[in-house]
Amino acid sequence: MRILLHIGQSKTGTSAIQGYLTSNRHRLLEAGVLFPSVKIGGLNIDLESHNAVADTLVGLNPYPHLTADQYFDQFFHEARRSKAHLMILSAEHFFGGQPRIYNVPDESAYYTRYEAKIKALAKYLQGNDVTILAYLRPQVDWLASTISHTIRIERLTGTKQIYVNDRQFSQLFKPLLRYCRLVDIWARTLKPSSITVVPYERNFLHGRSSVADFLIRAEIENLDLPFENPKIKFNESLTREYIEVKKSINLGNEARTKTQERVAIRCLEHLSRKSDKGALYRLSGDLIGEIENFVLQENARLNQQYVTGDHPLSAQSESYRAIVPKPLTEKEIEDAKAAFDKEYGRLKTRFLAFDFASRAFLRQRARPVLAFLHQAKRVQRRVRYR
Repeated sequence: MRILLHIGQSKTGTSAIQGYLTSNRHRLLEAGVLFPSVKIGGLNIDLESHNAVADTLVGLNPYPHLTADQYFDQFFHEARRSKAHLMILSAEHFFGGQPRIYNVPDESAYYTRYEAKIKALAKYLQGNDVTILAYLRPQVDWLASTISHTIRIERLTGTKQIYVNDRQFSQLFKPLLRYCRLVDIWARTLKPSSITVVPYERNFLHGRSSVADFLIRAEIENLDLPFENPKIKFNESLTREYIEVKKSINLGNEARTKTQERVAIRCLEHLSRKSDKGALYRLSGDLIGEIENFVLQENARLNQQYVTGDHPLSAQSESYRAIVPKPLTEKEIEDAKAAFDKEYGRLKTRFLAFDFASRAFLRQRARPVLAFLHQAKRVQRRVRYR
């Protein structure tokens, strides 16, 4: 069987691809293409991505709390039962995820643990024809987007402070910017039959769409896939003024539970939808220059060995280079803080908190019930997005 590993990277349209494959899972399977879900209590749970699978390779056991053995036993059983000729596994946590750079002592330890994760994956995939597809975003663009995302979710990831300022963060994450070194580890450890690296710049993708480009590169663009989800928003970004609000929240001393933190993020997302400030997080010019110099040789080697097509990977996209938003004023940030305090104090946030707390309880204590709710959500999606 052919196995296509879509290994990310994060911030390259992966959630849109995974949502599309999830919506069309039944039709794909009819055509011999398995985008595997898992079963709890006999009911399917739509994972959307296989990030939880990737995490188990390093010994973590996130929801839905299966081991790597259990995941792959289910996946290959379903492949045999359905006579699938292609299995697609898609996870940003393959290329990124664990090990987390902020939890290792140094760069050498990071690469050692990274290779161990891929060795664990290779054990489960041996004997099959494995190909790798990776979308890699220009390092400046990726780092700016990752900083924004980290600020947004930081207090959900644990008690350790990850982001202090842009320079500190960029120094911490430098090992993740060595794209060619990471792809080299995949090549020598997994030994796939092919590796395709696609520079992620939307204007250069097929159809200027991550989904359309993926379908072509996976060679399934000719299938009749009836479900589209243009109204679903994935990983909404906060606009610039509300990123500044979240920065101040993260640096404050007020303790919040994870449920309260999720409510705060939802409030900021709601306010961002009504903003006209834009969501592009801008790094300083000197920091951009340092990053470009740091990855210059790395990108040259990546383009020579792994990138196909007419558009090589650069450290900064033309679109990021061209957009220089007007700096926020102190009043705009203060107004945003006031708007957040008002939104967070509304009565509806209490119902939102109850909803988040209920889901957390079901994930931990009543997984079959949550599996049933996943089935109901699947039916709703099929009706809504046909």
